[in-house]
Amino acid sequence: MYKGRVIFRFLLSLVLAIGLIIGTLACAPSTGATNETNGSSAITSTSEVQSNQPAQGQVNIYALDIGQGDAFLLKVGNQYTMIDTGDVDHRTSLVKQLKALGVTELENVIITHPHADHLGGFYALAQNFKIHHVYDNGVQEGSSVYRTYIKTLKRLGLTATVLHAGMTLNFGNGALYTVYAPWNEIIKTKSGKVDQNNNSIVGKLTFGKFSMLFTGDAEQAEENRLIKEDNTKLSARILKVGHHGSNGSSQKDFIRSVRPEIGIISCGLYNSYGHPGSQSLKRLQAEGVKIYRTDTMGTIHIETDGKTWQITTSR
Repeated sequence: MYKGRVIFRFLLSLVLAIGLIIGTLACAPSTGATNETNGSSAITSTSEVQSNQPAQGQVNIYALDIGQGDAFLLKVGNQYTMIDTGDVDHRTSLVKQLKALGVTELENVIITHPHADHLGGFYALAQNFKIHHVYDNGVQEGSSVYRTYIKTLKRLGLTATVLHAGMTLNFGNGALYTVYAPWNEIIKTKSGKVDQNNNSIVGKLTFGKFSMLFTGDAEQAEENRLIKEDNTKLSARILKVGHHGSNGSSQKDFIRSVRPEIGIISCGLYNSYGHPGSQSLKRLQAEGVKIYRTDTMGTIHIETDGKTWQITTSR
């Protein structure tokens, strides 16, 4: 009889222990998710993001007129985010334009890839504005501009968070930035070198019914993988046209995956690269995409409440 009670107690303890383990596992976060909160910014896995977050207030997006390069300012509520920073030669103009727009600090700075015409203005930002969070694609570059970037991060006591497909940044007020590229595998050229353009951060800003896809300098190789892996998930009202509208970007199938109404091209007037390319423009126009260009229209301002949106230009 005593032996029976011992066995019963042992089995009861075993059942309770198994239940406790199962309960603990059920409450634990998914191992595939990254949830890193610093201040008001948060990174999560795409699967964790609620797609029905209500849009609150307004979002303003500025494609700044800084010549041959990319520099986009996003204002969500009272917080500012930069996607790329223009070239070294643009530093004075960049700071002047940001101050004119009322910027005193930057919640986020996203560097899509470390080419000078996207990274060069970072030093000036650090000299003039408090920066809370920095994100990049994690691919190193051997240039002096990149070395200055790394030194500046160390001086500020900041560590850049690497963005890759599957992550989402929460900008607050219902504004989300979903990352579709790059991937863990680095895309290389035929000669085996790192292809910086085709490892650009590609992300979509979503705010209510409004959406805009930012593509850095993505060209055909990156576009092909995006089409294969995401296709219509890339759909957006506005497309930041890849690589300043070069002929190597914005292939027909990619445009048809995004299905944008508007294409924004950031480039310098009479630039030596011939951007935007005539072939790229023809492909965009053939798909009914209306083109806005900083070289001929100046700063492009997009304002949205998540239901409707409007575009104005400085010239």
